[in-house]
Amino acid sequence: MNRQAEKHALPHVASGAGRALLISRACASIFVLAAMGGAAWGQTAASDPSEQALGTPSEADQRVDGAGEVEQVVVTGSRLSDTIRTFPGSFSVVGEEEIAEQLAVTRDVASILAFNVPGLAQSSGTAANVEQSLRGRVARIFIDGVPVSNPLRDGGRDVRLIAPTALERIEVIRGASALYGQGGAGGIINYITKRGARGDAWRYRTEVGTSLSLTHVGDSAHPFVFQSAAGGLGAFDVNLNATYERVNSVFDADGERLPPDPHLFGGIAESDIYNLFGKVGYSFGRQRLELMVNAYDQTQSTEHVLVPGDIARGVPTRSRPGAQDPRALDQENRALVSYLAYTHEDVLGSALRSQLYYVENRAVFSFEPARLGGTQTAIDSEKFGLQTDLRTPLDRLGFARGLLLWGADVNRDVTEQPLLPLTDLPGNGRTFSPPLKQMNTAVFAQLELPLTERLTLRAGLRHDEFRLEAEPFVAGLTGVRVAGGELEYSATPVNIGGTYQATEALQLFGGFSQGFSVPDIGGPLRNARFTTIEALRPEAALVDNYELGVRGSVSGIRFTAAYFLSTSELGTDFVINPNSPTEALTIREKERIEGFEVALDGRIGEDTRWGGNFSWSEGERDANGDGQVDTPLSGRRIAPEQLNAFVEHDVTPDWMVRTQLIHTGARNAFPDARVGSFFTGRVEPTTRVDALTRVKVGNVDLSLGVNNLLNEDYFPVTSQMLNRNERYSKAEGRTLFLRLGVDY
Repeated sequence: MNRQAEKHALPHVASGAGRALLISRACASIFVLAAMGGAAWGQTAASDPSEQALGTPSEADQRVDGAGEVEQVVVTGSRLSDTIRTFPGSFSVVGEEEIAEQLAVTRDVASILAFNVPGLAQSSGTAANVEQSLRGRVARIFIDGVPVSNPLRDGGRDVRLIAPTALERIEVIRGASALYGQGGAGGIINYITKRGARGDAWRYRTEVGTSLSLTHVGDSAHPFVFQSAAGGLGAFDVNLNATYERVNSVFDADGERLPPDPHLFGGIAESDIYNLFGKVGYSFGRQRLELMVNAYDQTQSTEHVLVPGDIARGVPTRSRPGAQDPRALDQENRALVSYLAYTHEDVLGSALRSQLYYVENRAVFSFEPARLGGTQTAIDSEKFGLQTDLRTPLDRLGFARGLLLWGADVNRDVTEQPLLPLTDLPGNGRTFSPPLKQMNTAVFAQLELPLTERLTLRAGLRHDEFRLEAEPFVAGLTGVRVAGGELEYSATPVNIGGTYQATEALQLFGGFSQGFSVPDIGGPLRNARFTTIEALRPEAALVDNYELGVRGSVSGIRFTAAYFLSTSELGTDFVINPNSPTEALTIREKERIEGFEVALDGRIGEDTRWGGNFSWSEGERDANGDGQVDTPLSGRRIAPEQLNAFVEHDVTPDWMVRTQLIHTGARNAFPDARVGSFFTGRVEPTTRVDALTRVKVGNVDLSLGVNNLLNEDYFPVTSQMLNRNERYSKAEGRTLFLRLGVDY
């Protein structure tokens, strides 16, 4: 493949030296952050992992003691260390055990999330999460509280930016939230990474494994290796790990090779994936310093090309041998995430948490031979910022009980989407999005106030100010010259809610919360027909989220159920561009989404566990401006109903077996849509069964799993709802996963 060493406004290079540069920058980031002075926040105010009191989803969401009483469980993904007793909304915690179980049947962190988190759409199994909405809206992704999503130009490449083997748990707040600022309209997904332990003892782990298609063994191997070292050196705790994966071809239920980029948003087949992770902490007295660096690189180099299918005749896309265009760069997904953290448990009576971070990422998309004589695009982004919050007990302010969380954030984001190659384009300076430079400052306060022994009130607000600068550019698809300039906008979301402990084992919760999303400013610039950037007049879209739910335990069955209503006067959806059938237009209209979610789990005897979750939602928009929301939202926004369920049994204390079901329902919101109209396809139900077993002998553990055990032949939801012949790809067929781990 031709890897052109393109230079852009942001500090990235093309793939040839990408991994070497990524490693060197990972090291340099530590020294840069340290030199800037230690004000940074880690992942919790607690200095010992045991003090975080987090467990598996069933434990963390709904832990119940022998008397049926709900215990206190800390959830750090909300920024305020919440407990199950007082959190007035829906959340999920995917613990290390759940991650390990799902790694027996998939290496895709997006699929792990989709199985465990109600309201999160199914994964496409590729490098992209364009269609994976949370409650019908975009979720914002964090790594240890560091924002890694790109709100200025959302390319849907933010879920796969870290190896799942580097994660201790994943925390998800479902529903609008503004505690971390822009982009929390659908919710927050916060990856919490592993850390070392105090003391001088060191623990090491080695994992090796592979997956193989059982319908076409040849060319299907997906070998991987993982190595970690965790321990302490006096007051220091250290966790270092590295992962390498080689993904070869993927095959469907008939043994046919799937396209390397089945949906043209970014493929994972025929890729090399590297992840290097390091975290070092130093605890002294009631203070702690922490450094973290994670470098991720997934590069696809393929010698296969896509053959379009035919939706009307039910013919799927295929893959055939073929050389890529010599001008094309390899598709890539690369990220460097780093932070310096400082925590102090008592600063004038408040617990201080502060985090100084630096993030850069690059996503290279597929080559389009028919666009402007043959081009592709890349999204390059660089962020740095400071997040500081303080937790002040209200007894310091004269109240009997309660807590006040308050603080400030500063973020600098520079994002662009150039057209590649940069030469031989018709019209000087054409781009999909010029460098957009945004400065964001914010202040916030969140109050937790117990009103009675059973009733707790939560209320808060946040104010964000944005200043955006754009350079002059030529719109990529229209050729219109647009003058640069400055834009300013702001947002002030609020929230209020409460929890009521009806009985020892039953709790009611609910309230009103607002999140907001800054418009995807870079999205419409490719189709610009205006001559000045001021014509955009962006405005942060406030999302109003109303929720009412119940959680508790009855006869040993733990459950949570919630109904939500989400509205916005300036929602964001996508429709086909009538002037360019291969492109989607961004629209901003009044929206309404409603839905409900249920999760429950229990035991049959001492050795058998079962559980599951179900979610349904529907949404409409005001397409004609008459004030009525009566046009369905696209399939990219609204997923069909989903049911996930499992049963697992302990054969012995060290040997378990598990079967799980993943089912999606039907949605036909656009019965008259023509083939070729983005995100309007008819979705038929799909069902997949996975099976796995894990056994441990001494310090050695072995897992064996089969994804799509029954070898179901179907089109995944993404392929159906996209409604395009060239994206009509089948799902992966029966696939074997084998993993061996050794602790020493």
